[in-house]
Amino acid sequence: MGIRNRAVKGGFIMVIRQGLGILLSLASVIFITRVIGPEQYGFFGAASGIATFLYRLGPWGLDVYLVRKTENPEQQEYNQAFTILLAVSTVFALSLILGRDIIGNILRIEEVSPLLFTLAFTIPPFLLKVPATAKLERDLNFQRIAFNELISQITYYIVAIPMAFQGAGAWAPVTGLLVQNYILFILSQTGANLKFGLAWNPKLAKEIIGFGFTFSASSWTWELRTLVNPVIVGRFAGAEAVAFVALAIRLVEMLSFVRYIAWRLAIAALAKFKENKPRLRSSVEEGMHLLALSVGLPMAGFSLAGPIILNIVFGKNWNPVLEVYPFIAVSYIAYSVLNLHTSVLYLLGKNMRVTWFNLVHVILFIGAAFVLVPKLGMIGYGWAEICTLFSYIILHLYVSKEIGTPNYTTAFIWFTLSISVLIIGTLESPLRYFSVLLLLLPLISTKERNNLWGYYQILRS
Repeated sequence: MGIRNRAVKGGFIMVIRQGLGILLSLASVIFITRVIGPEQYGFFGAASGIATFLYRLGPWGLDVYLVRKTENPEQQEYNQAFTILLAVSTVFALSLILGRDIIGNILRIEEVSPLLFTLAFTIPPFLLKVPATAKLERDLNFQRIAFNELISQITYYIVAIPMAFQGAGAWAPVTGLLVQNYILFILSQTGANLKFGLAWNPKLAKEIIGFGFTFSASSWTWELRTLVNPVIVGRFAGAEAVAFVALAIRLVEMLSFVRYIAWRLAIAALAKFKENKPRLRSSVEEGMHLLALSVGLPMAGFSLAGPIILNIVFGKNWNPVLEVYPFIAVSYIAYSVLNLHTSVLYLLGKNMRVTWFNLVHVILFIGAAFVLVPKLGMIGYGWAEICTLFSYIILHLYVSKEIGTPNYTTAFIWFTLSISVLIIGTLESPLRYFSVLLLLLPLISTKERNNLWGYYQILRS
């Protein structure tokens, strides 16, 4: 119970931090996207999509290796991980610098080439902060993590917003991202009290890289998703379509930030129950319940308020975002609810099973997008997201084999209601606003009310 309470409290701290971050991020989206316009934001979206792919590719699973170890990692292990990441980040940065013109030609958006040159220098600090962040997560020091991320995010806005007003266009968010990554690296390093150090122990390096490869194989496969918007949408639908899809994804990721917190907490907290399969299954069921609530409700709420918010805050130029938002939201809710399944498989060392799931998921996504985007434009991207839902059958089968079949009833109820509100929210009838009453139906259950009250009590204690 102590671990559960610490995990819930730690998650709540991260939620508060992310909530503040969302307010700041919303300010950024409002000012930057409105000022620089869809085309310039499309250039940034295409360039940052390539950089984001490398960000997520680069950690090589070293963060999970350091967090998942039963014993506390020694300084040498942190130094070894730092050395490996330094080599990886150098290769990635040089590759992006040398290949920037080729990428621009492939995307048919030549304006991304100089942006990619600058974004290449954001890769080293992003990857080199991994060992320090892993140490903070092992210590469940989520307060410091929240502080680091919030301060670095603030620096992004301090740099990017004035540049946007001065007419810098896509360079405003690019420069802000550059400063943010270096600030976060410095804060993470000082917060974890880790000394810079290079090390090379062949045996240890082989162990770390071996784990990292099996973990990264699944991660690399999944991150191919991030290339669909800049590459397929950019090539077949143009820069403005990339901007609309990028903003929709940005909004959905802000509304579903809890899924990322849950994954980070799960890697650290579920490790305590590695040998207790019933407890693992129970934790997954409880996590799905919380994620269906904390992700589904904000998504559904925005579907109702979105038209007003976009029209007033962003301007009519951004209204096409609403056409693709519901599709992306459905996909993200589904993934969020089943997010802990991958955590359990990683925890049990079944990395290749996650890889096979990711492979099926990405093949469905890329294949559908390649067929549908040329015919339907950016809406084809949305339908491609819906096609990926079939891949979760594989994830369910894998997890059921390892810990038994989880009970999806409560999570499925909240998921279904959220999706219903999303669908009704696309209607123009005033009755759409009454659909929010659907979200109150589960509260009829005494058990559900008691569960929610129990979480409140944990946070108060």
